[in-house]
Amino acid sequence: MSDVLYLAIVASLKDKILKSQLKPGDMLNSETSLMNEYSASRMTIRKSLSLLSNEGYIYSVPGKGNFVCKPEVDIFQFKFNKYDGLNTHIDEVKLISVKVLFPSKQIDRILNLEENQKAVEVKRILYSDQKEIAMEIIYLPYVHHQPVIEDMLKFANYLKPVEEKLAFVLDKSLNITVTMPSEEVREKLNLNENEPIFEITEMIKNEATLKILEYAWFYVSPKYLTIKAATPKDSDDKRIF
Repeated sequence: MSDVLYLAIVASLKDKILKSQLKPGDMLNSETSLMNEYSASRMTIRKSLSLLSNEGYIYSVPGKGNFVCKPEVDIFQFKFNKYDGLNTHIDEVKLISVKVLFPSKQIDRILNLEENQKAVEVKRILYSDQKEIAMEIIYLPYVHHQPVIEDMLKFANYLKPVEEKLAFVLDKSLNITVTMPSEEVREKLNLNENEPIFEITEMIKNEATLKILEYAWFYVSPKYLTIKAATPKDSDDKRIF
């Protein structure tokens, strides 16, 4: 019953904040007052306040109390999948090359490799209606005695099972810029000499071990990618693009 009650308390306080009955900077009633208001134990009240704090609605000042946070208005969320998030369908992913090599100093530093450890370099082209629309260059640490990695690379999302298994400890980051492509990328995608391109770098890290699982460059023409974002929503029906 207490579990249901603490969620009801959270919902009640959220509602007051969203309706501006409690405004940014306002101090919540004391724990004792909240206990009386909701007929709840101190443990239940603290559990509710902890959840509100974790969700960014309130913050605590030791010795003073709990206060309503000032809302962040510059935070946006978007969902991006480089195979399903383009403005066109992907009907083929063609593997150009797979190499196990001693990487450049830049890649060695990014992957934080051990001394004399090699890396796997993968290059692929994505096609739509038999036209090259994107190029991907991936680096990941090479681990000796693992299953033959070439077999894994036949699949577009070859790290997907790993991502799903480690979902709660993965840290993924993207950096999106518009740049002029290198000669290699321009030739592979048949771009005009002065045609800019999206360069999307992605890093996947295991937060538990702090190891980099993958670092990749994804190149795609702006005509095939539109970036949309929305403010985060609390409901399960989140409008994230």
